[in-house]
Amino acid sequence: MSHWAALAVLLAAGLCLVELGQSYKKSVRNRTTFWLGTACLLSLVPDLIALLADEPDKSWEWLLPLHFCSVMQVACALSLWIPSRILRSIVYYCVLCATLQGLVTPSVAHDFPSWTYFAFFFSHGVTVIAALYLPLALQWKPARWDFLWALLFANLYLAAVHPVNKFLGTNYGFTVSTPASGSVLDLLGAWPWYLLWMQIPALILMYLLTLPFRHYPKGRTGSSLFRN
Repeated sequence: MSHWAALAVLLAAGLCLVELGQSYKKSVRNRTTFWLGTACLLSLVPDLIALLADEPDKSWEWLLPLHFCSVMQVACALSLWIPSRILRSIVYYCVLCATLQGLVTPSVAHDFPSWTYFAFFFSHGVTVIAALYLPLALQWKPARWDFLWALLFANLYLAAVHPVNKFLGTNYGFTVSTPASGSVLDLLGAWPWYLLWMQIPALILMYLLTLPFRHYPKGRTGSSLFRN
């Protein structure tokens, strides 16, 4: 019930934010865009507080903002404020292929009403809302092959964070093992094979996410706080 309740709240919040982002008043659109980006960026703070509150014995190595979702929180904020088609493509595809999966199969060590519960669904929720806000409110459209930028970015992240995990003994991005609480990655075999096999469903999902924009072969940058 706690899982479904969180999803229901996020759905309602997302619908409200998209509605505000489509307002005929420019000031309302700009304020909504600004504060949604701010929420994405500041969602890193409750993530840290939750770790300190619910797992005070956690060593500093696990407190770094190096999870893929943490990287996406920063990227989402920038994508809302900066009218870059490539950056927005990376956010749209990566968030809806990875972070959304986290909402569907959450890796949460502490359930409601823990700090971890609220921080997890807040941080993951605002990024998913931001990814959908880009095409629905800011009128951004990807070009036909822009999803390849997202796939490249995701693999560069895995390649960069894996040596960090080996050095620190951490598991950012789940490059060392799948989540202990279970996820769809468990269906893709043991390490390191799931890192390779997940490229196929990721590529398929990203391509499917392109289909709503097939009439925009050159893409659209979309509006921003500075250009409407």
